[in-house]
Amino acid sequence: MKVTGPRGPNATRPTERASAPRAAAPADPAKAVDAISIAGVPESELTPRVRAALASLMQEVADLRRELAEMRQKMGELQSLASTDPLLGVLNRRAFVGELNRALAMMQRYGQASSLVFVDLDDLKKINDAHGHAAGDKALAHAAAIIAANIRQTDVFGRLGGDEFAIILTNTPKPQAILKAQSLSAIVKATPHPDGLPVGLTCGVVEMSADFTAESALIAADKVMYEEKRRR
Repeated sequence: MKVTGPRGPNATRPTERASAPRAAAPADPAKAVDAISIAGVPESELTPRVRAALASLMQEVADLRRELAEMRQKMGELQSLASTDPLLGVLNRRAFVGELNRALAMMQRYGQASSLVFVDLDDLKKINDAHGHAAGDKALAHAAAIIAANIRQTDVFGRLGGDEFAIILTNTPKPQAILKAQSLSAIVKATPHPDGLPVGLTCGVVEMSADFTAESALIAADKVMYEEKRRR
């Protein structure tokens, strides 16, 4: 048997619910501030001394955050200085060797062909002797800027020291790396130095292999570069 409730005009439908009365918003904004609590204690109940102590603590926290941000910025700057050649702004030898170790590990793990180009700036000693070391620095900067502008973002370029540079050509087998090295040499030769100095490059290329270390790869590429110099 189905039982139904009363259906008179004052009957309450089952689905209807009496709405709870809404809390009235405080008319005075100060009362809203008084509702704020710190560790469960309403702010309005804090003594002036406690308020002052909390304000001092919050200022110390803000100061520590600012000092931490400044320290992180300085650490980043120091790391950049530690890995950058001060004259040319490219990777220094230590940082480049680190990148070379990383590239060798990637090659050994995934088998991707990558090549190392050892670059020597021709006749830097003659430039220094004839025009001074400032002119030699300008010749180095001239060559470095051209090389950096004509390699891919995925490639790695650094100065090993003196007149020697190196480039990691990622995902590039030796035949293509040789063509790239020849192209870089041609571009440097064809780009006039602002002071008319003769700036040229000699390059040695090796393809990375599983038995290479960073130093043995550099030695092998350096040897190929000197063989190229002797052929000229």
